[in-house]
Amino acid sequence: MFYEQLENYEKSVFEPKFYKELPSQNTLANYDLFHLVSSPLPVIKKLIRYKKPVFYHWIGTDVYRFINDSFIRRFFKKLIINSPLVHNLIVSENLKIELQQFNLSSTIIPLTKLKFVDEAPALPAKLSVLSYVPKNRWDFYHGDLITELSVKMPDVDFHILSAGKERSGRPNLYFYDFVNDTTPFYKKCSVLLRITTHDGLPKMVLEALSYGRQVLWNETFPNCFTVKNSIECIKVLEKLKLDCSLNTEGKKFVEDSFNESKIISNYYQLCQKILFNK
Repeated sequence: MFYEQLENYEKSVFEPKFYKELPSQNTLANYDLFHLVSSPLPVIKKLIRYKKPVFYHWIGTDVYRFINDSFIRRFFKKLIINSPLVHNLIVSENLKIELQQFNLSSTIIPLTKLKFVDEAPALPAKLSVLSYVPKNRWDFYHGDLITELSVKMPDVDFHILSAGKERSGRPNLYFYDFVNDTTPFYKKCSVLLRITTHDGLPKMVLEALSYGRQVLWNETFPNCFTVKNSIECIKVLEKLKLDCSLNTEGKKFVEDSFNESKIISNYYQLCQKILFNK
């Protein structure tokens, strides 16, 4: 996603190359800056030998692994990423705060690409909740919490993506396989519910806001309801049952803060600062 945005940048200062495998040593020597997204440590170690700046871009999974690493593994990783040549980039404020607890500074550059709609679709007449809970990561995404909510709130429909084809056994709980296009679900649902063991900057949260939907998330984020458990979820959902309006402020915030041009412009300025001290 980031690669495509760089290609389309209006100033045409980037010639990005996407490598699944690193090229030869001679080719690498020609670059002025390396940008790694969620890369293993050996790759970072290899690139800092060229004495060029290295952007190490953390996503939520990287931070989660780092937090849960043993003290020894964290110690050796910090030795590498604390090199003067390595500059940590992070996708969200909550992850930046987590890294700060380990004395690691970072710069926020989101990794996302959104398609904005001019006008938010009208909300459905019945309160409907959308969630993403992969079948093979049911516990990490707290699938049982959503099942519990469907029992306690029988007058609310719950739609869970990537949970599999089998029936849920409940008339108001619907399971779906993985879908490439989530647009129809944003249109027929009024709320996105996301509670995970750990999170970064999920695209679904930004997409839901861009469609003017209400969002319940267990992270603190502008124009979202922060919920940590089923009791807090029920409290908010009961309120939304009585009055659920389009989240116009959330839509405006996402369009202002996460538009493609702004993200890449900030990235360009960061490159200028690192490479030319501008």
